[in-house]
Amino acid sequence: MSTTHTARAHHERWLEISEYWTTERMAAAIPEDVPTMTEETPAPPSALPGAFKTTLVQNPATSSYYRRAGALFYVREGVDLQGSASAITHNGILTAAHCLYGSKVRKYPTKAAYVPGYRDLQEPLGQWPLFGEPVVPDAWKAQVNRAWDYGFSKVGLGGKNGFSVLGNVTGHFELLVDRPELREWDVLGYPAVAVPGYLFDGHRMWSCQGGFTRQPTLNTIGKEGNLTPGSSGGPWLIPGHPYANGVQSYDDGNLPGENFSPYFDSDVLKLYQKAFQS
Repeated sequence: MSTTHTARAHHERWLEISEYWTTERMAAAIPEDVPTMTEETPAPPSALPGAFKTTLVQNPATSSYYRRAGALFYVREGVDLQGSASAITHNGILTAAHCLYGSKVRKYPTKAAYVPGYRDLQEPLGQWPLFGEPVVPDAWKAQVNRAWDYGFSKVGLGGKNGFSVLGNVTGHFELLVDRPELREWDVLGYPAVAVPGYLFDGHRMWSCQGGFTRQPTLNTIGKEGNLTPGSSGGPWLIPGHPYANGVQSYDDGNLPGENFSPYFDSDVLKLYQKAFQS
């Protein structure tokens, strides 16, 4: 296909998705369910969690750091859903596998749009439609195990005019794997279920900084935090640096004050290469 035809296909896709995701649909989108799985009793935390710092990001689109993250809107089985994601390459995003291939309804989403810097039903940078089939671990499809709750997707041309490359507008985070010594993270996301003291509504970005709590299973990791459904897929970052070392996956309903991510190892890097370098 020629470059002209490719650009036209991308623009037509952008028109279709942007026409679907009106402010009314964004307002009504519900947070993606956090996956529930049967596992062995997890290891208790080494210390009681709670020393996290959760703050509202006022204007993410104006920051070269925060605008690399955003909200993810998509449809599954006719239901409008919302999660979180981040730019991880110039034309692709990182998010949770359960946003890209449901943990209950085992299907890829349709009409999916990534909206970086999203705030209060506004798209200050525009939106980018997911393009092509998302890539999630085969083990996630087979077992729906939290250790593999990560995935990637290419995005088409988008933005405000439908012809912009994502990375040219927002920049992107870098992937960081195989770093077991890391013990502090800053999680960005759009939590939609309010908790005491935090008016989470799914339409504002929050930053949640906290330290390591435990490794409940072989390839999962916990940190202090209180983000709720809707933040699924948001990046775990090295505080103050543009490196993604995890992704928001789930929380522990029996012990508030913790959030969990798959541990990012070489398998994550291999999936990244499959998604963007093949």
